[in-house]
Amino acid sequence: MMRPSRTLVRALSASTAAGLLAISLSACGGSESAGGSSDCKPAHEGLKTINDGELTVASYDYAPATILDGDNVTGMEGDLINEIARLECLKVTVSTSGGAGAVIPSVQTKRVDIGSGNWLRTKERTKIVYLSTPLWSDPQAIVSTKGITSDDLDGKIVGSVAGNLWNDSMSKWLGDKFKIYQDDESIYSDLKAGRIDALVASSASAKYRFKDAPIEGAKVIDVKPNANVPQFAAVGQVMLPSSLENDAFGKALDADIQTLRDNGTIKKILDKYGIDASVGEPGAPSEL
Repeated sequence: MMRPSRTLVRALSASTAAGLLAISLSACGGSESAGGSSDCKPAHEGLKTINDGELTVASYDYAPATILDGDNVTGMEGDLINEIARLECLKVTVSTSGGAGAVIPSVQTKRVDIGSGNWLRTKERTKIVYLSTPLWSDPQAIVSTKGITSDDLDGKIVGSVAGNLWNDSMSKWLGDKFKIYQDDESIYSDLKAGRIDALVASSASAKYRFKDAPIEGAKVIDVKPNANVPQFAAVGQVMLPSSLENDAFGKALDADIQTLRDNGTIKKILDKYGIDASVGEPGAPSEL
């Protein structure tokens, strides 16, 4: 089945979040929701969410982190969010309007409770949203048909999707040979056609994509530290952003994530999507 384009624009203004289209999803499947069950006891009493009884999530299609399929969201983060909703007796409501660019602005303006879609813990984001405890680590990679590594990029035509953390550094390093794209479909199409030599992307996302849409000879090689790109110095940690003004909610979210790590749920989710379960032990929280 064809999936919608996995747009990764992550730097649009908060106005893009206006008019969000909300799609109500059941945290327990079908038409029943955890929030509607009288015998459901939340892990955290008195948890304040934007809409009573609901966990409102801004998301977009970015497999395997988030997979939007009709009125359902799955993927690694989608499954985890539904498990969190079960713990808190909440119904999941997903907003997809505006794509990736609307996620962080929607959290900042308190239109949603959390954002989802492979968001990394960064120093800059600590100033605008509450960063949850890490879900898992997310190595970045160089994707090419020529076995290019992060040491071989000088002089190559390299692509990246808008909003990625390393874009400014790579633009200064590579100049006009560095190309910024608005979505996954365009960048992978250009790689396949030979219009770019390589692209930089999430290792997990690239490998997952190639299961359904392989490119002959394509290799995914994790980045190594490079003096020209400080963002390659460490492996990023994925988080769920929430409002800085609802600290109690953020801390409850942290506790729920830890519960799901301790009881093996996170490992099962990673296994389900063919991801090495070792990334589910990302270590102490850190920021790029």
